[in-house]
Amino acid sequence: MSEIIVEPSPAKRRGLRWWIWALIALAAVVVLSIPVLGMFSYIGHSLSETSPDQPFIEGSPQQPDATAPLTCLQRCFELDAATRMAVSAEDVAHLSIQDERYGVGAFEPSTVAAVAPAAGEQWLALGGDEECAFLPANAPYIAAGPGSDSADPISWVQTWETGDEVVDIAARAFPTTEEASEFMRDLHERVAACPWQDLDIPTEGGLDSSLVQVTSQAAIDVPNEVAAVGWVREGSSGPRWRSYVWDLQRANLVVQVRVLTDGRILEQQVATFAELLAGRLGDLEAATL
Repeated sequence: MSEIIVEPSPAKRRGLRWWIWALIALAAVVVLSIPVLGMFSYIGHSLSETSPDQPFIEGSPQQPDATAPLTCLQRCFELDAATRMAVSAEDVAHLSIQDERYGVGAFEPSTVAAVAPAAGEQWLALGGDEECAFLPANAPYIAAGPGSDSADPISWVQTWETGDEVVDIAARAFPTTEEASEFMRDLHERVAACPWQDLDIPTEGGLDSSLVQVTSQAAIDVPNEVAAVGWVREGSSGPRWRSYVWDLQRANLVVQVRVLTDGRILEQQVATFAELLAGRLGDLEAATL
């Protein structure tokens, strides 16, 4: 009789205890939820920083006159003093800007009369009011009107740019401190008188106008010898786009700080940066006291 070989049955596997399965399930839920929660957190953060109705800082009204103006027997500063207002990569890092596009000396100094008329003509052609012609300027001047023929020297100190975020610094040397102070007072009044401008700019969808809104900024912390007038422009380049501008004056020198953003740079960050520049302006040594 032949031998019958019987294959042994596989050993019976013992199932994992119920609580182990529960821990595995819980761990899977946690792991899967991390990217989801992160995504919603990012979206919420992005929307809060780029919301078109992002509220402005509330605070004391700006003062176009310095608390303790610097007085000089002659001109306190020449235009070349503005080169010492240049900023470093570390200075602009908190604005999420890191690339220097134009450094000190990249552009030759000019005069108000050499650049203002062209900007002023274009502004008026778009339907802008002459009183609001400070909007298109990229340095401390009014593009249209009696002051647009001034021989005052101006310079573009520096420009930093990363993506849609831009910060630039420009300066103007007035003949006297009083003339610089008059410019600051005039600018302050113009900002208040120009809450909006309806410009004739062709846009998508067949529209032929663009509403530009202008808002005066709350005061920032500046040295006693420095005056500061700030405003923000919204509207023409998109609902989230803003241009923050601060003009800082010490004696006969006015330095303009301008930050353009699609919404990722917040007003408080710009205010802090403007305060940094105001402090640096306050530290400049006057040529003649």
